[in-house]
Amino acid sequence: MRPAPLLCVLLTLSGLARAQAEGQETPSDRVGATASILLKAGQVAGADRLFLGGWGGLVFGERYVLGGGGLALTENVDLPGSELSTGFDLGAGYGGLFFRYWEEVLPRVVGEAGLIVGAGHAEVRNRLAKREEGSDNFFVMEPEASLFLAVLPYLHVGISGGYRMVWGVEDLPLVSADDLRSLSGSFSLRLTTR
Repeated sequence: MRPAPLLCVLLTLSGLARAQAEGQETPSDRVGATASILLKAGQVAGADRLFLGGWGGLVFGERYVLGGGGLALTENVDLPGSELSTGFDLGAGYGGLFFRYWEEVLPRVVGEAGLIVGAGHAEVRNRLAKREEGSDNFFVMEPEASLFLAVLPYLHVGISGGYRMVWGVEDLPLVSADDLRSLSGSFSLRLTTR
């Protein structure tokens, strides 16, 4: 084979390889997925309670997450009742859109800022009569800051701190929006494809 045709073949192959490499997605162009289960602690109507829940979402640019999910009380809250200790139970849950931004702050350690924006529902039930005394929907917003440790490349464990803000509680006997507002702390397990 003569040198000129060989040179043409090599240049063509290298051009094809370069075009293919430039056409490939970089990691920051990919859309990934993530899902988390979490246990959240906070106060509800003056009692320490746990919420159990989870969320899932899409990861954009390896740092931004948009998803949805929700949480519910694991145990109702006892509210004061009549003289026969009949009492009332308060149950609640909330959910909505989950926004997250994360950044690696140390090797295998990710710092995260997040926000939950959505709605919740609470109801008060008469324990003795086993009937609903009132229920209401409310607006909720909860900013959070978190630290996650990568146990495996796609499995992270984390802790978070936040504050649950609630508005619009008007039709619940014995309960106000202040009873649903609280500092919160959570423990999470998260799987991610990023």
